[in-house]
Amino acid sequence: MPIATLDGVKIAYEDVGTGTPIVFCHEFAGSMESWDLQMSYFARRYRTIRYNARGYVPSGVPSSPDDYSQDHQVETLYQLLVHLGIEKAYLCGLSMGAHCVLNFGLAHPDSCLAIIAAGAGTGSANPEVMRTESEERASKLLAGGMAGQEPYLSGTTRIRFHEKDPVGWQEFSRLFMAHSPTGSSNTLQGFQARRPTLYSREAEFARFQVPTLVIVGDEDDPCIEPSIFLKRTIPRSGVLMLPQTGHACNLEEPARFNAGIAEFLSQVEAGRWGPRPTGSGDAWNVAPSR
Repeated sequence: MPIATLDGVKIAYEDVGTGTPIVFCHEFAGSMESWDLQMSYFARRYRTIRYNARGYVPSGVPSSPDDYSQDHQVETLYQLLVHLGIEKAYLCGLSMGAHCVLNFGLAHPDSCLAIIAAGAGTGSANPEVMRTESEERASKLLAGGMAGQEPYLSGTTRIRFHEKDPVGWQEFSRLFMAHSPTGSSNTLQGFQARRPTLYSREAEFARFQVPTLVIVGDEDDPCIEPSIFLKRTIPRSGVLMLPQTGHACNLEEPARFNAGIAEFLSQVEAGRWGPRPTGSGDAWNVAPSR
């Protein structure tokens, strides 16, 4: 597996296929292996890239939580594109990865052909709770390692995955339990607990012109309202909501997830993914509240 030093940290990545590049960024509980079903599907048509974020072995595990900030995550992705000689790419992220690609888009819009943000926004409505819970979980990781993290995998936004696909959930669990406790703890402290909420960047998202697909499971409760917010705020955006689906939507519903992205990319490539038109008829015009 190739490894490159990016933003001062060794980053493991995989680069397969030919064509327009698409880069996949994983969630906190995942790793590059979480994208197996997307790599197999999209590598038939695209140059398909995935990587392990800092803190996820075999990538490096910096010792300080300060080295895991959102800015560092964005810079790592930028340097990966430079390292691979990629000027523009499609970017797809889940959860933590969605925050990474959205904020990458705000920082480097000229490097983005389109954004796919899945399961985005946990903690946006209650950042203090998110910060407290992340710090508490980080402390438990340092004290007891990964052994005490099993309940995280059976939470309300993940239990549907276990019900639908027990074999896939077992593999997901095995990979999660093999994570570095230090890397996971530092990710919680440096990224999850400190990242700005999506709502705090409303003005920037309102000016963002990169085509964006937001994907969310209808049982991923913390992410539903933030996903609707992104749709209402980003001019050239749309929402794909997957029924009876939780947080790890790319694993729970890979066929629907992949088909939705494929259709989105086809629309983008055809120049058909534009801003929402302004109507002039007599329909109700009652602004939604948040």
